Amino acid sequence: MKKEIPKKNYVILIVVFLVTIIAVFYVRDWYNTTKEYYAQNSVMTKVIREIKSEEIANYILENQRFILYVSSGQNSEIKKFEDDFKGLIQKLDLRDDVLYMNLDGVDANRFYDLLKNDFVSNSKIKNQLVDSDASLYLFMDGKVTSVLNDVDDYSMKRLETIIESWDINNA
Repeated sequence: MKKEIPKKNYVILIVVFLVTIIAVFYVRDWYNTTKEYYAQNSVMTKVIREIKSEEIANYILENQRFILYVSSGQNSEIKKFEDDFKGLIQKLDLRDDVLYMNLDGVDANRFYDLLKNDFVSNSKIKNQLVDSDASLYLFMDGKVTSVLNDVDDYSMKRLETIIESWDINNA
């Protein structure tokens, strides 16, 4: 006796097979799109607010004390650092005290001239304003009072110690 398999089982099998293939391709496309997005943008925007160079003067009018993190959103060499730094900002509860500025599409020379001419507290700080992959600028009373260049070379423990010494959240 040969057991006959109904044709509707074959139809169900084909539908399940097609749905699975479509789902796999959809998830693959979604993964690639997400990966491409993060390659072009900084993860910092998920944690802290982003600011444009033209908005700094207006922001200073309302907030005299903050940290400005400046880097390129497309620089793949600092992505791991930014993931760790994002965690540090959350750990220290600095979401409202740190701003991010993306240097992509910004004339870096003009930005540094703006800082040097309008926002430095002394000539020592003016000399520290140089182009780097990732920088932190401490603004106190509307002026840059401290600069950390190439912060992606710092350990998170060292950065934590430096930022805590700045005493930013007690403003």
